[in-house]
Amino acid sequence: MAKQQYEAWVAAVREATDIVDVIGRYVALKRKGRNYWGLCPFHREKTPSFSVDPEQKLFYCFGCHTGGTVFTFLVQHEGREFREVVEALAKDAGIPPMDRDEDNPQLQEEKRLRSVLEWTLEYFLVHARESVAFAAYLDQRQIATTLHERFQLGYAPEQWEGLVQYLSRHGVAPEEMEHAGVVVRRRQGSGVVDRWRNRVMLPIWDSQGRLVGFGGRSITKDQEPKYLNSPETALFRKGNLLYGSHWARGQWKRGERPLIVEGYFDVIACHQAGRVEAVATLGTSVTEWHARYLARFHQEVDLLYDQDTAGQEAMERAFVILSAAGLKVNVVVLPSGVKDPDECVTVLGADALNTSIRGRLAYLTYRINQAAADPEIGTPRGKALAIERFKPLWKVVGDPVEQMGYLEQMAQRLRVNPSILAQSFGVWQDVRHTFGKNRHNMERTAQVPSHLASHAVRLLALLLHHPDQVPFVMDELQEWIKEQGLETVLEDVAQGRAARDTARWIELLDPSVRTTVMEAVNYQGPDGGTLEIKDYISAITRQRQLQRWNLLKERVYQEGSMAPEVLEEVRIEQHRLSVAKSRNVIASEQGKEGYYGAGKTRGTSN
Repeated sequence: MAKQQYEAWVAAVREATDIVDVIGRYVALKRKGRNYWGLCPFHREKTPSFSVDPEQKLFYCFGCHTGGTVFTFLVQHEGREFREVVEALAKDAGIPPMDRDEDNPQLQEEKRLRSVLEWTLEYFLVHARESVAFAAYLDQRQIATTLHERFQLGYAPEQWEGLVQYLSRHGVAPEEMEHAGVVVRRRQGSGVVDRWRNRVMLPIWDSQGRLVGFGGRSITKDQEPKYLNSPETALFRKGNLLYGSHWARGQWKRGERPLIVEGYFDVIACHQAGRVEAVATLGTSVTEWHARYLARFHQEVDLLYDQDTAGQEAMERAFVILSAAGLKVNVVVLPSGVKDPDECVTVLGADALNTSIRGRLAYLTYRINQAAADPEIGTPRGKALAIERFKPLWKVVGDPVEQMGYLEQMAQRLRVNPSILAQSFGVWQDVRHTFGKNRHNMERTAQVPSHLASHAVRLLALLLHHPDQVPFVMDELQEWIKEQGLETVLEDVAQGRAARDTARWIELLDPSVRTTVMEAVNYQGPDGGTLEIKDYISAITRQRQLQRWNLLKERVYQEGSMAPEVLEEVRIEQHRLSVAKSRNVIASEQGKEGYYGAGKTRGTSN
């Protein structure tokens, strides 16, 4: 019941919100036909390809394929949480806020857990004011009073049940203490004891500044582990948190690059140097959630990790994950003799840290420089090993121009013949095959997947107008639909869910198919009805056969195999193609103008 009420409330806010008015605060929009157009705020372009549809209450960019509802726009543009955006728009529309707690046990539990955490922080702060050991530790690390207060550093005394008794006086049951992650069960006997003892306590907040857990730093050298975090709870999920993000995101919105460091005190040191854009993961590697979250704010990320082996390995993992989210990854290298930002600021001062950050290097440039500095790089074996280590990282970079730039860097720094290096990386290979086809035919083959993608958009656009044809299409193209990930989408279309509330339906779709659906919804070509649907079925079938045929030819070329079983596969594919040629198929470029309507060409993104 509560979920249905929430969904209805969100739908009411969306209906009451003028999407053109809201997006128009950020983008200069001009009406053309039924839609409004402007320069996309999510990528650089010279010709407007960003469209806002006031009837469907959707936006879509034909250049970078970003799209969605007014909520999606504000979440991506401002880096705000979904609920935060909806509540702000509800207030603008004069719609009363939805009671978060009524009939919602989960929200009631979260509210109670937050109270337990706030009382726990209160306990740590009280003991921080009384502890000589705590004061000495802060002096040793040269943490300024202003930072001590900003980060609300506390102290867990050397007591087994001090926190347990404090929370009990506030009416907190042992089970609630456990759920909040602030106590542990006794190893022997019953009952619970404090999780942290004789530690500097650092409160951990989520991106909205809500207290979700704690990190405890040992004060004595013999105390293990050095850092002890809260366990996973309903509020504390390490992979979905970045320490310092509720301060940093304000800087990111103003254009500062996110700076990822390794630890809590590194973040504090960065603040001391005026680098409020710094965040740290919580004893875990960078996750896909971190990458998606950071990509909302900036196209680049700086990494400032320790230069030891563990730091290098963590940096490489982060590079792969962040690059997969479309982020350019840079590395900040500290001056020789200091291991982390904390030590850099303490020993050399804030200027040294800021100079290092301004001297950031692209991650792969950094790795090339490392390889060039290796004493073994002068030997043939050393060069070969460096190149092999570099290959998987080089492949992570998707842009061919950027890839070539790094190959040029590597050839120059490692003193390797550029042609030999390019050949080693599989670049500039002479594409031939045993059937004697020319290069032009092979290049045309590479276009097949994009043809299939455009067919998916056009076919889906037709099915949105003719949902009764979905069962027929699913029967004819069952395998292709699975490959495209469109099974759920077509089921929604057939059952009318897509038509009932298109904007909300798109919002709930899997991100992997959302772009295709957005293009289909915005498709403005003529409606050819069921005959055109059949044409697209024929075209898709034909293109898939061509794709299989060319893959088979490439296999023969690569393996040099003329084995009987391979020749039999060739014969079968030749027969399939000859049958398909006898059918009526549409030209691959038909309907391209449908994306933009009459008089608008496709070349809108620069």
